[in-house]
Amino acid sequence: MTEVGLVFGGRSVEHRVSVRSARTVAQALEAAGYVVRPLAIAEDGSWASPQVAAAALAGEIEAIAPSGEAIAPSLAARFASPPEVIFPIVHGTWGEDGTLQGLCEMLDLPYVGAGVAASAVAMDKLAAKRILAAAGVPVVDYESARRGESATAVAERSRRLGSPWFVKPAVGGSSVGIRKVVEAADLAVAVEFAWRFDEAVVIERGVAGRELECAVLGYPELEASVVGEIVPGGDFYDYEDKYLTDAAELIAPAPLPDGVAERLRACAVKAFAALGGHGMARVDFFLEGEELWLNEINTLPGFTSISMYPRLWGLSGVPLGALVGRLVEAALARHRDRSRLDRGIKEWLAALDGS
Repeated sequence: MTEVGLVFGGRSVEHRVSVRSARTVAQALEAAGYVVRPLAIAEDGSWASPQVAAAALAGEIEAIAPSGEAIAPSLAARFASPPEVIFPIVHGTWGEDGTLQGLCEMLDLPYVGAGVAASAVAMDKLAAKRILAAAGVPVVDYESARRGESATAVAERSRRLGSPWFVKPAVGGSSVGIRKVVEAADLAVAVEFAWRFDEAVVIERGVAGRELECAVLGYPELEASVVGEIVPGGDFYDYEDKYLTDAAELIAPAPLPDGVAERLRACAVKAFAALGGHGMARVDFFLEGEELWLNEINTLPGFTSISMYPRLWGLSGVPLGALVGRLVEAALARHRDRSRLDRGIKEWLAALDGS
């Protein structure tokens, strides 16, 4: 049986969500016949002992407390005998942003989900917008600014977008650092606030529309699930709504006018492919009248028992056990393809040397 190293926890604010996601994934993997090796990352970035990792998966602890152990030795200890494939479920920075994927590449380990570049770009709202717009994907109109610019000047430049505005750190997850601004006089303060979380800020036009989500899966071909809808409990789907108040309503499949779901599903695949993505992603949209606008691409979506990604695939005829199995097999297939390409390059170089 294939041994899957399930990596969860991490240093980001989404640590506890990652732990909960990992429990769902572990149960599904075991039910599908895989051997699960828990690999937990503590809140300080150190890699927890097998005993602590197992306790987190069993629900005995809700978070992996800082151990004080140096990161490099703890990592070496966990990977002295590596698993056959890695299933990362570390949400947010230091996990979803290409860093963990890069580690897997350096260790020559197959891993579930998007590669280094697609993970990093999807996490960076500004970079993603530029690439998606160039590919013909509809993105919400925006302005951007880097730390060091005048917040007042940025606010003045952003007035053209019209009220309301959403001011966001360019890199980050779970809506951390995001503010909705209604009065132009408050824009500069929101920009300064967002700069506390990242060097770059994105100021978007506020879209008065429905929030829709679609799950994407596959390698090398991508396919899209049915469409779901988020009905926020507040003004917008913010950090409190996602993790603290549990006030948001999830509707799946979403009731939509004729043709909208088909357009959205095609756009979700096109967008993820434009970033070079494979494996899995949840692609989020706004529906404003008849216009679809891509909001963001999440390359390591939540996997809790109520998360939209597994729920949408379940409604699309892919139950949880089959879903995790497809993700693991896709990871192994991609690793075989990359290894074949690497061998081909080396053989070509060897032939040049011989001539």
